[in-house]
Amino acid sequence: MSTHKKQIACVTIIAILLCVGIYFYLQHVKTAQGAAQVVKYEDTTDQNKIKKDLAVDRTTAGQIVKEIQYIHDGTTTPTVTYYVQSPTVEKAAEQTADAINKNDISLPAAATEKTDRTVVTANTDQQKVDVYKINLRNNHKIKAGVLYADDNAYAGVGYQAGRVEAMVYMRADGKKAGAVNYTVKEW
Repeated sequence: MSTHKKQIACVTIIAILLCVGIYFYLQHVKTAQGAAQVVKYEDTTDQNKIKKDLAVDRTTAGQIVKEIQYIHDGTTTPTVTYYVQSPTVEKAAEQTADAINKNDISLPAAATEKTDRTVVTANTDQQKVDVYKINLRNNHKIKAGVLYADDNAYAGVGYQAGRVEAMVYMRADGKKAGAVNYTVKEW
């Protein structure tokens, strides 16, 4: 019995350390995603350039370009406007990105707000710096539901990460069922 206790204790300690490691890794990734990055204004509508410059996958790059296009079209208006003095628009963009990354209190609150992506561009045509605060869809979801099959009701709980969803269903009498789904197309 003492051998089993030692094994259980080791597995528990390893599981706790693994969970702590995953937590800190996810916090690091989240911090890196939220950092402001300077991108050329003309590249903000090019999905391949956004993918390369921001180091994101093709789907995320498409979402970012779509959100920026809404702003360019005037569908979404700026939350705040402020002015800085700088020798060039490009230098102003770099200064703005640095100030956002340092949470400079002199910036408007909307500029330092935490979002999935922050893109700073130097718009030389209009002599201004654009700051795009983009919130992408959340990729992790916990789900609950009910399945009714063959005159039996099952209560279910599940988890979705990106396009993959897994559900586990249980009935009051202990019978279990499960399902795994993959989203083929999103819009």
